[in-house]
Amino acid sequence: MPVNIEQSYEVPPKVSVRNERFGGLVYRYDNRALLFLHSRPLVDFLKGLDGSKPLGTALEEFAAGRGLDDGQRRAMENALGQLEGKGIIREL
Repeated sequence: MPVNIEQSYEVPPKVSVRNERFGGLVYRYDNRALLFLHSRPLVDFLKGLDGSKPLGTALEEFAAGRGLDDGQRRAMENALGQLEGKGIIREL
């Protein structure tokens, strides 16, 4: 499911994101879903996702700051689309 990079997104209050050695855990309190993320950059991006700017802008700035290449940025964008489908991020 493609994510709309021109819209702002946030991690809703019902979702918790936690760093782990392997990447991170995401927990939804409303349905008790637990997801394992095996990408530390993705976890760090989610923890800073506050809806203050369009997703595409936030992702470009994050990728540039971390030195991620275009393929890694696209992989994160694809993962964000999947996370939106699971209710881990939501469009504002």
